[in-house]
Amino acid sequence: MFCRFVVLISIFATLFSCSNSSINHINKPDWDGLSLPSNVGKLDNWQLITKVSDNFNYSGKTAEFNQKWHDNHARGWKGPGATYFSAKHSQLLDGNLVLSSAVVPEPEQGKIVDYGNFKSKKTIYTGFVTAKESITYPIYVEASMKISSIALASNFWMLSDDDKYEIDVTETYGDTKHNVQQMSTNYHIFKRDPVTNEYLEDYGHKAKHYKTSDKALLNQDFHRFGFYWKSPTHMEFYLDGKFVRELSSNTDLTDPDGHFFDRPMRIIFDMEDHVWRARKGITPTVQELNDPTKNRMYVDWIRAYRPAQ
Repeated sequence: MFCRFVVLISIFATLFSCSNSSINHINKPDWDGLSLPSNVGKLDNWQLITKVSDNFNYSGKTAEFNQKWHDNHARGWKGPGATYFSAKHSQLLDGNLVLSSAVVPEPEQGKIVDYGNFKSKKTIYTGFVTAKESITYPIYVEASMKISSIALASNFWMLSDDDKYEIDVTETYGDTKHNVQQMSTNYHIFKRDPVTNEYLEDYGHKAKHYKTSDKALLNQDFHRFGFYWKSPTHMEFYLDGKFVRELSSNTDLTDPDGHFFDRPMRIIFDMEDHVWRARKGITPTVQELNDPTKNRMYVDWIRAYRPAQ
């Protein structure tokens, strides 16, 4: 009897061990074993922030996905110019968050809006996903992305809840070889009407562009876009783990109000048709908007770390 009991315990332990091994394998993050940029430091000195880190290994938009992400703009903004954000144009496929575009049917396009020398309805559907958990400094955030192949911006960015402070980790267009090689970093500090929240002035808008060492096309494979928010007045950008830009009060970061980036922000992934390009006639064709081989932006994973306690 005792021997049979021991055998049963042994079998159970083996099965339990196999089960745990499988679970650990499934839950192992896609970035497992990937170090942080040397400027940021060793992983041992940082703690993963699970509420905004994600493998996107979901079977559709599960409850777990919805616990972490708003499947649209958190406060209902429809998008710039012709852009019309839609939850129907984000999905989870093969372990990726996939944002896509499409033509908005005419009855759903709404009224014509004048953007100054450019008038447009909402004619382009795109996906937009916002983190439910806000982040603040000090933090390192990095996403593995593949951008689309059309004249929309594929974006990884952050925005404060008062819509005044914005960081663009990358804003990359997929329409030309030149553009598709560019990690475009930028920041905005907006002055807004205190009653209507209408945009009045932009203290930032100082874009800079960077390429990989081999000038890779960012729509052909996944690349890592990183952002180190060290303090309100010091931030750094990384491309495939390599330092590309310091944005600080010692370089080209200015804020007449003296706040700088002192408040929490939310991580955002989206695609946009920008008015300043549409004015020049640079916008996707109907065929491109509906072509799944071109109109998709992919996010494989995002990871975020704070200093270990």
